[in-house]
Amino acid sequence: MTDFNPGMSAPDFKLGNFELSQELKKGPVLLTFYKKTCPTCQFTYPFLEKLHKHYTSKNFQVIGIGQDPETKEFSKQYGITFPMISDTADYAVSKQYHLTNVPTIFLITPDKKIQFIGVGFLKNEFLELSQKIASLTQKPTFDILKQGDNVPEFKAG
Repeated sequence: MTDFNPGMSAPDFKLGNFELSQELKKGPVLLTFYKKTCPTCQFTYPFLEKLHKHYTSKNFQVIGIGQDPETKEFSKQYGITFPMISDTADYAVSKQYHLTNVPTIFLITPDKKIQFIGVGFLKNEFLELSQKIASLTQKPTFDILKQGDNVPEFKAG
């Protein structure tokens, strides 16, 4: 959970070579927070990879922020190709975003406004997120949750 709401300003931060304010100059950013031992994160991240593969361009990107230092291990295990960076040892960025659960997802537009917040996995929220990204990127939506994939309606974070 977080006490942030859509419409609020996203806090700026810098982790390694990634600085949110600089990346937002290119276009919207989907920030995704996870922990490698979180079963819901393990379930959710392949769907985030689908969003990345369909929508990422020079004007939109997906960024994973790990609450563990082993981002390469997690990426390899779950087939993640979007950039993954580690939060600080004391979870400074997670604290800036007032996180209590992972996965937590923030869609942030170049004006630094949060357009979407998702905690855990909600099937309907993922469909809504895909539509919002499609609108922002001017790309068509796609069937992220295919019929027959047996995707549950909800998985708590």
